[in-house]
Amino acid sequence: MIHLTRQEQALFSVLEQNRGRVVPREELMEKAWGYPGGRSTRTLDVHIQHLRKKLGTTQRIETIYRIGYRLAG
Repeated sequence: MIHLTRQEQALFSVLEQNRGRVVPREELMEKAWGYPGGRSTRTLDVHIQHLRKKLGTTQRIETIYRIGYRLAG
């Protein structure tokens, strides 16, 4: 069993609901954190890094440079 923090779970949930689709950074921030779009923060990147470590190869989170992230599949 993989333990995710509440915030990691919220982020993963947004990616899972949009599996295969590139989710823009602004949309991830808004849906997972409730932040209005357009805010630039490294918080998202750090949480994605933590998710990748915890999920290992079971779920592949792809970075789409300067756009957002996609859960492969």
